[in-house]
Amino acid sequence: MAVYLKQFPRFLAERRGPVILGLIVVLLLWLGVAAKHVNDLRGALQDSERTTHNFAMVFEENVLRSIGEIDKALLYMRRSIESRAGREDYGTIVNTTDLLSEIIVQVAIIGRDGVMRATNVGPQPPPATDLSDRDHFRAQVENPDDALYISRPVIGRASGRVSVQFSRRFLGPDGQFGGVVVASLNPSHLTQFYDKIDLGSPASISLIGSDGVVRSSGGAGGGFGVGADLSRTETYQKIRSGRSGTFTLAMPDGAEPRLVTIRKVREQPLWVSVSVPEAEIYRDAQATLRIDAIAAALITLLVGIAVEKLLRIEAKRSEAEARVARLASLDPLTDLPNRRVFRASLEAVAAKGVPPGSARYAVLFLDLDRFKIVNDTLGHKIGDDLLQAVAVRLAATLAPGQVLARLGGDEFALLVPHVGDRADLETLAARIAEVVLPPFEIGSHQIRSSVSIGIAVGPEDGANADDILIAADLALYAVKAGKRGTFQFYDRQMSEGLDDRRQLETDLRRAIERGELELYYQPSVVLKTGEIAGFEALARWRHPVRGNVPPTTFISIAEECGLIHAIGEWSLAEACRKAATWPDRLKIAVNLSPVQFAGPDLVGMVRGVLERTGLPAHRLELEITEQMLLDSGEATLAILRDLKALGLRVAMDDFGTGYSSLNYLRSFPFDRIKVDRSFVTGLGSGAQNAAIIRAVIDIARALGMRTTAEGVETADQQHVLSLLGCDEVQGYLFSRPVPAEEAQALISRWRPEDRRATTRAA
Repeated sequence: MAVYLKQFPRFLAERRGPVILGLIVVLLLWLGVAAKHVNDLRGALQDSERTTHNFAMVFEENVLRSIGEIDKALLYMRRSIESRAGREDYGTIVNTTDLLSEIIVQVAIIGRDGVMRATNVGPQPPPATDLSDRDHFRAQVENPDDALYISRPVIGRASGRVSVQFSRRFLGPDGQFGGVVVASLNPSHLTQFYDKIDLGSPASISLIGSDGVVRSSGGAGGGFGVGADLSRTETYQKIRSGRSGTFTLAMPDGAEPRLVTIRKVREQPLWVSVSVPEAEIYRDAQATLRIDAIAAALITLLVGIAVEKLLRIEAKRSEAEARVARLASLDPLTDLPNRRVFRASLEAVAAKGVPPGSARYAVLFLDLDRFKIVNDTLGHKIGDDLLQAVAVRLAATLAPGQVLARLGGDEFALLVPHVGDRADLETLAARIAEVVLPPFEIGSHQIRSSVSIGIAVGPEDGANADDILIAADLALYAVKAGKRGTFQFYDRQMSEGLDDRRQLETDLRRAIERGELELYYQPSVVLKTGEIAGFEALARWRHPVRGNVPPTTFISIAEECGLIHAIGEWSLAEACRKAATWPDRLKIAVNLSPVQFAGPDLVGMVRGVLERTGLPAHRLELEITEQMLLDSGEATLAILRDLKALGLRVAMDDFGTGYSSLNYLRSFPFDRIKVDRSFVTGLGSGAQNAAIIRAVIDIARALGMRTTAEGVETADQQHVLSLLGCDEVQGYLFSRPVPAEEAQALISRWRPEDRRATTRAA
């Protein structure tokens, strides 16, 4: 071989085909490595910019909420003081004001002479402490405007703790400056939540004043010190320019440059900063480059060997045949055996038969849970890397003779040619499930997943390969329909269940043809007035033999077999036709299935129904689930925009049950957010659900959207929702879903004053 390679210059001059081809391949290979590295660097920077921007936006919202809570407390204290003009009892005021203790370190009242008159920290009554030199007092004396002042971090003379002072002036009985109310915020509150978040690199977050002084700091990367003066840094120069954005900035004290996103806090003299070291951004790209370079070097060597062998016609022919056979048997992504090899291996095992008393064999179907979410949110590149990492872990569990293959997508299969008993398979399945559970480090992301496993044992679950594969698939289907992340053995009832489902599909087709489906209507009520705002249309099916079939059952069957398009158009037309006979102020809400968005001309169908029924478009509200957006994203948003252009309303149902739909609230102008019933049901079990509902209502109000709470069953729930500012409610407290004729009667006999009385009595 070395002899031929030494003659490379002569072969090149002679333009020998194998030599020219080899040279082109090597050049393209290294150009590909370089292009990939440039793309990796660009992608890493874009990912980091997107991540820091998103966290800066969330950080800003958190800061605004905290400032809002503190300012509410100060305004309440000021109102209490001014309403007791001449009868000041400052000690009672500061010690009875309802405050968030984990946010506010101390509240105090300072007289017009700068002496602290009352505080909720330390001995009571407090000693007279002169605070006239403090910025938060002087600013209110020197500035007659009624404005919230936010100080630099200082050590409180009463609390003895580092805090940021928030102050407002109040007026005395004479209408002149009477003093200052002060709330002291623990700076770490603004960032402590983010200290627990893994951004994939040592990121830091900071809250910086327009004066360049750091108010709060945190994150895995540490950030700037609280109270640090950044006025001489490049970061502050960007702040002075008044431009939010992402920049690569030099750090003080000779630290390495960092990618910094700064964002102005709305209507406050504050800026949020999220930064990551520049070296960390490109660390994975550099590591990938090293791996790619090693791989390219190895491939270059292989090309050289191939060129040498190409010069030996006979040797090259045999090597090529072997290589083609190998590529045809392996999955190109994971290098595991592919579906063809797995089936051939299974057929070979099944064909041998199982003599009495000998070991059985088994097939395990493995399906990676929530893989579609990873692909949709992080991209197919991350999804492919995750599949490769899963394949490595699964391969580590193999015993000699076992065959692990990738069947396609996120599906794997394991052939166990010799099985002792059921307990051995349970142990194996549990070990496989356990090995997938630890988080995967994919690039800068930490991804958690689980695996669902269906098990079929031969020959009792199937006499041949086809039967065994069907049995394993049915077992896997049962796991995914129940509790994912576990395993199940095939049971013959699974086949019967499949037959039963097929019979239901046949009956459903017949029910649609015979018009056996009907719509029930459940009202939604305006909290402030007690009036009916409208109804939600809900499909019901009374089977002549089975009785009432749950909507979750027949709707899922309709979605699988394509009947949902017929049901969807019928329910929309029927609901609009009925609503057209109601008073003009009542709206009708109809749910859309994800499958309808993938069907032919959903927008045209809706337009046609509105034209046929004569219902004004503004009285129709179409509801989609949060999960629908997470599954289909931009494609769904495009159709929603076309639907919105018809003049109808669009609501997001089951809000809060998905992974991340805040971005979609910014991307699409929903008219309404429906708070999932799980949060409403939990209102009495603690403050967490109330806080979540309040946050949803605040977000909706800020974005110009209305809110409806589902599943209201008690007057206490209605009362709390009214206090939280919810617009409408829906649930059994007001009415169950009723047939069309009862809905008409409900409209006629409804008395809004009774519903308002319920709120007042609660």
